[in-house]
Amino acid sequence: MTLRKYLAATALGTSMLMGATVAGSGALFAQTAGAEAGAPVSEDELSAFARATLAMSEVRDAYIQRIEAAADEAEQQELIEEGNAAMLTAVEDEPGMTMERYFEISEAAQADPDLNERIMMQIDAMVSDG
Repeated sequence: MTLRKYLAATALGTSMLMGATVAGSGALFAQTAGAEAGAPVSEDELSAFARATLAMSEVRDAYIQRIEAAADEAEQQELIEEGNAAMLTAVEDEPGMTMERYFEISEAAQADPDLNERIMMQIDAMVSDG
């Protein structure tokens, strides 16, 4: 799996799977698409990025289940907004990571197969370690 596919499933996929207009992290992803990549990615940033990506994925999974179980459309919309905010918080709560840097690294990984591979290996290792 490429980082682009993983991020799409995590960030943009959240809004689309939830049936919402692109909001929260999805909107931020869309706004930064095509942006110039920032500074080279340090090992600390790579780890923070991987942890933030996994945290966003966990939030997405939890909210999708809650949205599917919601009683009506109004409750679904409320949960969508709450879930998008929770995904943003998951990234911002990661020490050493900001939303801006998260998307810079994402863009850099999409342009650099070696960086993409390093990130995916980091994510795989974190998932394997539990």
